[in-house]
Amino acid sequence: MNWKRHLLSAAFLMLNTSLANANKVDYYVIADQARPFQIETKGTDHSGIVTDIVKEVFKDSEHKLNYHTYPFNRMISILSSQDKGNWITYGSPNWGKVQSENLSDEPIYTVRHNLLFSSKKPIDYTNASDLNGKVVVLLMSFDYPELQPYFASGKVQEMRVKNYQSAFRVVDRHPGEMVFVEMGSRITYNQNQLNLDKQLYGQHTFSDVIPDYSVYLAMSPNMDKEIQDYINQRLKVLKKQGKIEEIIKKYI
Repeated sequence: MNWKRHLLSAAFLMLNTSLANANKVDYYVIADQARPFQIETKGTDHSGIVTDIVKEVFKDSEHKLNYHTYPFNRMISILSSQDKGNWITYGSPNWGKVQSENLSDEPIYTVRHNLLFSSKKPIDYTNASDLNGKVVVLLMSFDYPELQPYFASGKVQEMRVKNYQSAFRVVDRHPGEMVFVEMGSRITYNQNQLNLDKQLYGQHTFSDVIPDYSVYLAMSPNMDKEIQDYINQRLKVLKKQGKIEEIIKKYI
């Protein structure tokens, strides 16, 4: 009978939809500010350290990656409101919120922060007190809790800029007065992208204020256990093969 066929077709459709959803993994990308970890052009042409690792994790698998690109605060808001689904991005125990709640077993990168200054008037940095009376330049949207006590004391001033080009520009224009604090990997990557003469700048490690820490893949708290186990197993294999280090060297 026709009604039986319709019921059977509906059942198959529901089954296929269920299987498709089970194999779907939503990958969230921060727009503009996450390079070289996540690189995109208006939400397309995705690459970068984290993106390439995620691609390798799911390469030749039954899982399909769906890309979602948002400004940082918008992305955090969306992920914080989701209590279902299998999504993935990157994070660290230090970052809090959804970027720290459910991390991969294996770290994918070690973050080191540097202090960038103009070589026109180099800064002899040994500890945080050497920044007294200076302006620390930071990117908008990102939090640096380790720096807040210094700003609160009034001895160090804070300045926020929209992008790396602005950060490099103000440091160059105010030698000896302004310094830029950022991940060393991001500084190097963006200097290369902007074709800047690295001789114009100097850098000091800033680990005494912002200690080095590991970055992981961050997953939805309720991610399907089978998918999460698959991700963790693949990361172990990729690390053993040297593939993760190979990806990192492409960008830094």
